[in-house]
Order: sequence, then structure tokens, then C-alpha cells
Amino acid sequence: MINRRIVKKALKCTMDLDKTSNLTPVKPEDLRSCETSMLIFDIFGGEILKTHYKNGWHFYNRINGKRIDFTRFKIGKPSGTRPFEDIPSSPDEIHHYFEKEDYSTFFMRFVGAFEETVGLKISEATTT
Repeated sequence: MINRRIVKKALKCTMDLDKTSNLTPVKPEDLRSCETSMLIFDIFGGEILKTHYKNGWHFYNRINGKRIDFTRFKIGKPSGTRPFEDIPSSPDEIHHYFEKEDYSTFFMRFVGAFEETVGLKISEATTT
């Protein structure tokens, strides 16, 4: 079971951290569809799907038969009026669209943001 609200909040925090960090160059949200779709697949399983988009492929996920597109922060609705094509993709294909180091950084930032969102991170104030 995936709690979309928590995942969306953690992804937003991850994207915000990207904008303020010097560790990795900022990527526009549409370029993050590859890494976001891979992250959702790695953590929650399901399928990776793709559809033609204005500048190439747009990747998203399907879990338990439901389309999930966290890169647009809308569930089950394509951007604009263009419908999803639901063309099957794979981790092997999607890996060609991003650097391994960028994905590792993105993944770790998401894990930290997810832990904070669900209250798993212990603050320093409670340990001292």
C-alpha cells in the first residue's frame, strides 16, 4: 500500500532540497520523471510506463493497476490534454536517462525526506 500524500510531500521536500543544494545541479521537474519513476519502482514496486511528451519520453508508474505520476503531482491525469499511452518500460531503459550518482543522491534525499515526513527521524534535541 502506498500513501500518496506522504510520498508527494517527501518528493516535494526532495525537489526543494535540490533547488537549494550545491551537491547536484537543479533539474527541471519534467527531467526528474526518470529518476522519480525509478525511485517509486525501487521502493514500492509496480511497473514503469512511458508516454510521448513534448521533448521526448515521460515516465511514470502503475502500482496495483493504478497509474501514478508523481512528477506532475497529479494522480492519473496527464499534463494538458494529452492522454497517457501506458507503454511498458523497464529499469534497464530508464537508466539511460540519468547518471547513477545523481540517482543515488536523489534516492538518499528522498529517503531522508520520507523518514521526516512519517516521523521516523529522531531529532538531535531528543538525543541530547
